[in-house]
Amino acid sequence: MKTCIYLRKSRLDEEDEKQGEFETLSRHRSTLLKVAKEQNLNIVEIKEELVSGESIAYRPKMLELLEEVKNGLYDSVLVMDIDRLGRGNMQDQGLILETFKKSNTKIITPRKTYDLNNEWDEEYSEFEAFMARKELKLITRRMQRGRVKSVEEGKFIASKPPYGYKFVFDESGNKSMVIDEDKAKVVRMIFDLYVNKHYGGVKIATHLNSLGLKTTTGRTWYDKGVRDILKNKTYAGYVVWNKVERRKNSSKTRPIDERIEAKGIHEPIIDESIFLEAQSLFKSNFIPSTKQHTTITNPLAGLIVCSKCGHKMIAQQSTYKNKEIVKFVKCLNCGKNRGIKLDILEKDIINELADWVDAYNVSIKDLDSNENKNPNLESYDSIIKSLESEYQTLMKQKENLHNLLEQGIYDVDTYLDRSKILTDKINLNRSNLSQAKKDLENEKESVFSIADIIPQIKKVLELYYQSNDMQERNELLKEVIDFINYSREPKKRTSRFNIKIYPRLIKNK
Repeated sequence: MKTCIYLRKSRLDEEDEKQGEFETLSRHRSTLLKVAKEQNLNIVEIKEELVSGESIAYRPKMLELLEEVKNGLYDSVLVMDIDRLGRGNMQDQGLILETFKKSNTKIITPRKTYDLNNEWDEEYSEFEAFMARKELKLITRRMQRGRVKSVEEGKFIASKPPYGYKFVFDESGNKSMVIDEDKAKVVRMIFDLYVNKHYGGVKIATHLNSLGLKTTTGRTWYDKGVRDILKNKTYAGYVVWNKVERRKNSSKTRPIDERIEAKGIHEPIIDESIFLEAQSLFKSNFIPSTKQHTTITNPLAGLIVCSKCGHKMIAQQSTYKNKEIVKFVKCLNCGKNRGIKLDILEKDIINELADWVDAYNVSIKDLDSNENKNPNLESYDSIIKSLESEYQTLMKQKENLHNLLEQGIYDVDTYLDRSKILTDKINLNRSNLSQAKKDLENEKESVFSIADIIPQIKKVLELYYQSNDMQERNELLKEVIDFINYSREPKKRTSRFNIKIYPRLIKNK
């Protein structure tokens, strides 16, 4: 019987962990593996839900399990209790039970096996689901009362502190929020630039990036992050709860009368009068300047992508000792890609486009003389066949692994170690196979549309250096280029760099 183990902590488990030293999922895994051995179950998958949430929409492993149960991958699912699958609303529970019933998948717990196509088992499971919902409502109500009480006392109860603050713990383990002075200076700067100098979100973000400053997660600043700080009343010494209502795929701001607001016990970073002035500017539809330039001065704007992090690279100006002004293209997000002079990169891109035209003319002759065979297509076909063969071999190894567990040749720890290694290989194979198929389709698309794009490239090459307007040059390049992947090793003192141009392909009509 192919069986999947599903592990998830309950709220009571989390409370117990705070009181003791055991780890719930580890203990449950050991218990369920013992049950599997006693009942001679063939464990083919172990899923551990590492996030909590009442709704299954916020539990990725549960959603994954339901999809696999629906597709008939398992004969049974092994859990500590039936309510571990879900005890949220009736819609969630109905979906779970109906999925198991339609696929004829059994639910096994240490004390009972549920066959939902058996009338008695179905009624019993529905009754247990009803009781679990009632228990969840009581727990949720009790926790919500505790949260409201904490907010009314001025405590910041979110799991992460806002930018500019940090959590500290005393000897008893009690948490408090204090100012992180280095980041608090940035918060004060943001309010000063907005309120006193009338900078907009985009301009403030650009200024912060030019200073080499990063967000809490180490990323580049954007205008939304700046606006979020300007609207966050925590910085003025308040705590706000129940501000946002979150749904499965959306969220919305609740009316003011539904929010809970109190004077916080934490120290404010800015004066309340400054915060109120910022909000007044927002409400008055004040539109500060957001752009530093009205026209594009970088012909490669929006085209160069960092190969390390995937963010767009920008051009920045530097002045040498001899007062020579030079523009460099660089990534402000990750700092793992060494920059390059704009004019060198621009020239290399134009040369590569010219090489495309020459190569196309040669390839047309070659294709005509080789009965229109494309070596790239044949190469991708060969790779796909090899990966598909490898996948079949890996699946046989996985089946043998289960047999060794059932036969007692492997103990549980050895089985789990080997299973994880094999699962990683299977996932890598699937990823490589998926990428190879995408590359094959892209190659086919490229072959079919190359005849259309080459005339456009010729036109771009003809007009490019006739114009000294950087915006016109940028528009010309964007006619034939989707984006350009750029890489250059940061620590090596070499002039070498690599680019890969992705053309803006024209679909055949």
